[in-house]
Amino acid sequence: MFQCFCKDACNASLQKHQQWKKLLLKAAYLKSHITEPAFELLLEGEKKMKMVFAGGGTGGHLMVGLSTAEEISSRYHNAQIYFFGTDKSFEQRCVEQRGFLFHQIRSKQLGKSLLDKIRFGVATLIGVFESLIALKTIKPDVVVGLGGYASAAPIIAAKLLSIPSVLLEQNVIPGKANRFLAKWVDEVYCHWRGSLKWFSHAKVVRVTGTPIRKEIVQGQKARAAQKFGLNPSKKTILITGGSQGAQSINEVMVKCLPKMEPLAGELQIIHITGEYSYEMVKEAYSKTAIGAHVCSFLDDMGGAFSMADVIICRAGATTIAEITALGIPAILIPYPHAADNHQYWNAMELVGNGGGYLIQQLDLTPEKILTLITELLDNKEKYDRMKMFNKGMGIPNAARNVVDNLCRVINVKGSQFALTVN
Repeated sequence: MFQCFCKDACNASLQKHQQWKKLLLKAAYLKSHITEPAFELLLEGEKKMKMVFAGGGTGGHLMVGLSTAEEISSRYHNAQIYFFGTDKSFEQRCVEQRGFLFHQIRSKQLGKSLLDKIRFGVATLIGVFESLIALKTIKPDVVVGLGGYASAAPIIAAKLLSIPSVLLEQNVIPGKANRFLAKWVDEVYCHWRGSLKWFSHAKVVRVTGTPIRKEIVQGQKARAAQKFGLNPSKKTILITGGSQGAQSINEVMVKCLPKMEPLAGELQIIHITGEYSYEMVKEAYSKTAIGAHVCSFLDDMGGAFSMADVIICRAGATTIAEITALGIPAILIPYPHAADNHQYWNAMELVGNGGGYLIQQLDLTPEKILTLITELLDNKEKYDRMKMFNKGMGIPNAARNVVDNLCRVINVKGSQFALTVN
């Protein structure tokens, strides 16, 4: 059998290498002011940051979580990020497309009837049990509630297991789930100062802004115009009803198109219809001289926003965060059946600060749409003022703010968690 006769020398060399590694890491620690617990994790070389995002049911909740998760991944390259969501197929698809792990947890929306409430209670109990098992296996550093009924069970389970937890709230009027869960979590992060009064029973509430996707603020107008087959020198109206589209907005825009024909030489439209109205809207545009890119779904929203001079849209929290980050004057049509009419109050925050117009769905007519579009495009002084006020409300670095606070909650500072020394 081979025997190394320089064993002592090899051990001495290995010890020296480890000493140098420790000195290099110590230097990084001193230079970056990384917290002592994080420094110890670096020396171990094995520990990985683990986070669970809990919630979903709507694209708005999910996108906020994905935006935050992407910011974490950019800092901590070995982080393990899990999403606990519902049985809606788009959630798992969106999560896994971005390289994160998805785990379905039983949940059910709270209805008004007694039977619905019983079903909600049973589903939540099962969800808590499933979450307890999953969290014990994963052992996350923190659980982040994204709002909505699907966040309830994982947050309750985190509390029972003494795992740190926080909530993200994007709307002016918080949802029922977040209002209920706020007293159980370590911290709450919201977008609007007007939300603070709803969390008087929470331990800590911070105004961080709503995390938005990086591609939203990184769109390039010239490249987008080429991709969409549009003219980069024309004024562009962006129309979207959110992830599911909006039938009422689609219908009124179809009626508005003939009235907009005289403006065909100076403006063009990007219209995201949603799945159900696509054929009808596409046909209507084909009968006009107005340049348009019509699609049921658009995966390059950054490109669309880079071209948009005016946006006509719902008033979901994520949409508001995106248009204020970019300073796009908006014509807002709140979804009238949203819980607690929260889209109306989101829109009022924007309109009250001079960043847009509000049209209630009952008052929505082609004439009103055309009047507001013409007013915005013809009055440069008013347009520039609205753009300035709108952008003044934006918090484009919200994802960074949220992750900074999450790192503080779990006592890890800065991106040094990902530092490796060979």
